[in-house]
Amino acid sequence: MTNKGQLETGITLMVIVIFMVILIASLILYFRFTYTQIEENKATILDQKYNSLLSVIIGLPEFRCSKTGIESECLDAAKLSVSNEVIERNKEHYQSVFGEAEGIWIEIPGENGNDNYYNSQIFRLFGEKNGKGAIYAVPVSLFYPDYDTYKIGILRIRGQI
Repeated sequence: MTNKGQLETGITLMVIVIFMVILIASLILYFRFTYTQIEENKATILDQKYNSLLSVIIGLPEFRCSKTGIESECLDAAKLSVSNEVIERNKEHYQSVFGEAEGIWIEIPGENGNDNYYNSQIFRLFGEKNGKGAIYAVPVSLFYPDYDTYKIGILRIRGQI
């Protein structure tokens, strides 16, 4: 081969190598942005899913407070205090209602916990409080029928990350 032929082959190889480097860099950037967008969509979907579940839990008649058959916008602490036993007995039903939630509980801030449900600091509804996953929360009004008083609590769900 002549020097001219070798030079043209070298130039062709350099152009191909540069083109491949640019192509690979472009693909890496494209997939990085696509992955980021997928993660953002996943977070949005999980937020919607668990916020809907929070609304469903607040609306369950098993937890709602009612006077003479008329439900009001609060949760009944007397029902919540025994709800864990009911949920354990009907685990399959509540597993379908609560879906993939790892834990559901209600916390009452600023209370000293003891055996009396009025002074209880936490009502565990389903699963475990501790674990991995994001926590979704909403404030709720708790009615204590035996004491005819209301308190503010925080309904929390531990879900997927």
